Amino acid sequence: MTGHSCCDSKPEEYLLLLHFARISRIAETQVPERHHDIDILEALRPLSASIDPAITPLLPLIYHNTARTGLRCRLPPELTATLKNGTMRLVAQDLANRQWLLRNLEAFEKAHIPVILLKGAAFAGTLYPDNTPRLGIDLDLLVTGDCFDDACAILGRTMNPVLLSDKRSATHDTLFERVFTPRDGGIPTVELHRDLTNPSIFHINQQRLWEASRRHPVYNSESVRLLSPEDTLLHLAVHAFRDLDFCNHNILDAHEVWCQWHPDPESLTDRATQWGARKALFYLLATCQASMGTPVSDTLLNSLKPSRICDGINRKILQSPVPSTTDRNTLGYRLIQLMSQLTFPDRLLRGIRFQVSYARLRVHDWIIGLRNRPHASL
Repeated sequence: MTGHSCCDSKPEEYLLLLHFARISRIAETQVPERHHDIDILEALRPLSASIDPAITPLLPLIYHNTARTGLRCRLPPELTATLKNGTMRLVAQDLANRQWLLRNLEAFEKAHIPVILLKGAAFAGTLYPDNTPRLGIDLDLLVTGDCFDDACAILGRTMNPVLLSDKRSATHDTLFERVFTPRDGGIPTVELHRDLTNPSIFHINQQRLWEASRRHPVYNSESVRLLSPEDTLLHLAVHAFRDLDFCNHNILDAHEVWCQWHPDPESLTDRATQWGARKALFYLLATCQASMGTPVSDTLLNSLKPSRICDGINRKILQSPVPSTTDRNTLGYRLIQLMSQLTFPDRLLRGIRFQVSYARLRVHDWIIGLRNRPHASL
């Protein structure tokens, strides 16, 4: 087995529940189960008192699998009630998200704006059944660069754009995504993308991305799309790189994509090479193989694996406690982030170009701030 998990810094209980939440399970003769019933029961018991936010999106899957594996009858009644109530809340939230999408996707279609649904919005009703959703924090939508401003205007009718800071207007204008929140303070928060990630770090051919996309089966419209299986895995990989976390619900999503959508390994490798994201894909798939039992071949992983020196640096970054900090403005986090931008992309030069471009933007922000500063009265 070539895969080495990037989950060493995660609590064992979290890994057990993440593994337990899988829908797609492989024959036990192929990959041994990670857990025993007693371990799962022990990992579940603390949920009666409090639920880690990282576990909350998994509650419907966990609750469903307690029945599927015959464990539900062995749970304390209060724990069963907690899991059931949490599941019902998330199913209701998923329904609300679906209603929001129906209304707003219709507005996009009338304006001739095609949309690719991403992550949780894409997986609802496809990877995950309606009664066991895997909710994300927000809804992610991708539109073409030409349609981005018009799409922002449509969302702006009922939502408020979230600005990074009054001091970062130049940066805000160039972001590959914009965040919108409902004016009534409800849900959902929406991230509207014109690129999947920062285009300076990875090279994503937008035309090929859209050509490879397919119609979303839940919505009765050719203009509502899904990424191809290969592009979906790559998006999960570069998103994990951005968060410097290859061990959360993204490996559950990647496991389900691999097992249900059957991406073509050769096409996946070619796409990863085009994106310059072979390393990021390696860490995602290696973690899936090692931690989730995903049947990724050693041949594929060996073809993606970085050099020993680069791999050593990247694993030190991922094993550091710094990326998991909630305060991402610390010097330690910034240094780790700068290093990762050089060692994770396949092309060092792209990381350097991004850092130079970002530095110029911050200088531009500073100059605009000086111009807008009110002059002291004489």
